[in-house]
Amino acid sequence: MKKIIIIAIGVLLCNFVTKAQDIHFSSLNYNPMFTNPAMTGFMTSKFRVSSLFRNQWQTVSKGYNTLLASIEIQPFANNKNGLGVGLSFVNDVAGELSYGERDFDFSMAYFFALNSKRNAFLSIGASLSRKSWEYDLSKARFNREETYEDNITYDKLNTLDVALGINYQYNPTEKRQFNLNFAVFNLNESKLQYFETSDKTSKIHRRYQVNTSYLFDISDMFSLRPQIMYNNQYKYHEVLYGGDVVFDLTGEIFTQNIFSLGLFVRNTEAIILAPKYKYNNFLAGLSYDVNISKLNKVSHTYGAIEFWLSYSFNPYNVKYKNNKIPCPIF
Repeated sequence: MKKIIIIAIGVLLCNFVTKAQDIHFSSLNYNPMFTNPAMTGFMTSKFRVSSLFRNQWQTVSKGYNTLLASIEIQPFANNKNGLGVGLSFVNDVAGELSYGERDFDFSMAYFFALNSKRNAFLSIGASLSRKSWEYDLSKARFNREETYEDNITYDKLNTLDVALGINYQYNPTEKRQFNLNFAVFNLNESKLQYFETSDKTSKIHRRYQVNTSYLFDISDMFSLRPQIMYNNQYKYHEVLYGGDVVFDLTGEIFTQNIFSLGLFVRNTEAIILAPKYKYNNFLAGLSYDVNISKLNKVSHTYGAIEFWLSYSFNPYNVKYKNNKIPCPIF
């Protein structure tokens, strides 16, 4: 009986660990620090707090529920260079056994101007993540005998992971912005071992990410922002491409009132609708995944939904237009 239990749990954990990818979100530009550590603190204000909630595959078992919260601080910045630091927490829970990943991340980035016009910047950054992997074995039911409590597996593991990133940004004009960045996550490729009697481990493979976008104005009111992001982890690939139509409704000096509507495609599995709204220091967004893969027979086209909110503030009440660093506009 013990062998059967070990095999059953092993199949379950292999499904989660060896075939799984890193936590990812459909919303682009929602939290630059989480997307690339080089973007930490690269902003027009001294502080920024952000949060996001994602619900995925709710119609399939209990699905995935993911929560992200972060804070960024810009302790030093002028029109030539600057420094950003940030802390973030991620809680991801999935399935009948509440298999979960909890991350505590510390990120730091340094950015500097590449020319005398201060309209081209390069950022380099790194992050250190402490991750906890656990599940609730008490929710497992293999037969009527409670023999799975014989200490045959670990129900909680901890890893320490490193990520590096670089970002290039160019602003030819006030309303035009080009971004290109690259990041490597799980640089040290931590290993997970759930069975104390086994020498087999599951490796958390490196993930490589490239992200580029270009925001350009069509008129005083309308802008377009095409964007593409590529992820590779082990033998898995993800391409997310599309763009935003941006409507600038600002009518007063020192006020921002901007709305955008985004449409993106992830591989051949989902179409993503992504509206977002910015009013001064508040930025809020929503994304909805319409599942178009073969799984839509059980998902009923429901893939995932995300809600996110970000608030930037400056304790010295300096208006954003006084900051000469051409940080991400929207």
